Amino acid sequence: MRKHRLRNSVIGVLAATGLVGIACTSPAQAASAQARSKVYLTTSVTQWTHYQPNLHSHAGTLYAGRNYFYCWTAGDWYSNNGHVSGAWLRTDDDTGHTNVYVNMVNLSDADFWRAQDLLPQC
Repeated sequence: MRKHRLRNSVIGVLAATGLVGIACTSPAQAASAQARSKVYLTTSVTQWTHYQPNLHSHAGTLYAGRNYFYCWTAGDWYSNNGHVSGAWLRTDDDTGHTNVYVNMVNLSDADFWRAQDLLPQC
């Protein structure tokens, strides 16, 4: 009975995140799939991406507009676009780099205030 409830819980999580089509055989795989789900937010400016959540590891470019993000993590504090934050969002940029970071200060005002509630911590 317990195994059945766990399986139903995993299926419920996948359905809630839109990952129903992903086949998972264990709760760990389900958690990994959920962590890779994309949350779309709007960035106000074109910005550099970084290999690490800091200002010194330039990777590529993320263009302004609607972009997806996987999770957030703590890193260097940064100020721009009228905001200050030490939270960095993991994404794939528009120049081919995967699992790179941008500071959340360049999100639109509405998305800046809700990003950490929508995204899991990395």
